[in-house]
Amino acid sequence: MRRRGVLTLAALGPAAAAGAEAPVAEPPPGAALPLDLRLRDAAGHGLTPGEALDGLPALFAFADYDCAALCGTALGLAAATLPGTGLRPGRDYRLVVLGLDPDDGPAKAAAMRRAWLGEGTALAETARFLAGPATALARAEAALGYRALRQGDAILHPLALFALRADGGLAAMLPELGTTPAALRSALQAAARPNGMGVIERVELLCQGLAAGHAGAVQGALAFGGVSTLALLGGGLLLLRRRERRA
Repeated sequence: MRRRGVLTLAALGPAAAAGAEAPVAEPPPGAALPLDLRLRDAAGHGLTPGEALDGLPALFAFADYDCAALCGTALGLAAATLPGTGLRPGRDYRLVVLGLDPDDGPAKAAAMRRAWLGEGTALAETARFLAGPATALARAEAALGYRALRQGDAILHPLALFALRADGGLAAMLPELGTTPAALRSALQAAARPNGMGVIERVELLCQGLAAGHAGAVQGALAFGGVSTLALLGGGLLLLRRRERRA
């Protein structure tokens, strides 16, 4: 089993300078997540994005299910921020996550959801963590202008949150780290309006998961305002989750 445990947080600019195949999140005009993708949920049941949204706007993210240190932390921070919006999961919106590695199936999707959303809450019960084959992932990425770079066991990808309308159309895109409750609320409210468009921010944070054994610490510069604080907060969130599992 492959495990990716070392992460790099970097600016998009230097990554883009390395070549045309740099990771990027640049949604095209009219971007929309295809609703007919054949995916599976964390229980292993077949589920399309249309079924996952179930007529609601959604906060959507791509994630590497093997990457707990940053992908998990980013999802945990988003989950911790959502209650501040005043919106109700399962009634006003859904949280939908799609794994980036076709080899990561429902079991890893379930483990990521349980580790960072816990159990028994409205958000945990209504969130949809999905897995799918390479063809479906490629369609999803292309439709949203999202490109992850795969190099062996490594997946370098932008940390982005997409606010989607019930029809899959993109209403807003926000950075996965540093997003405020007000920004999330505005994006989800825009997604609840037909053809509503929110603010699309340029996403410049990248997450790179590497094979275990390359190094033992989080590397790179946290060069963006507030990100250092959020990274420390995310580390505390991870420790709290570990303590909860030991209790």
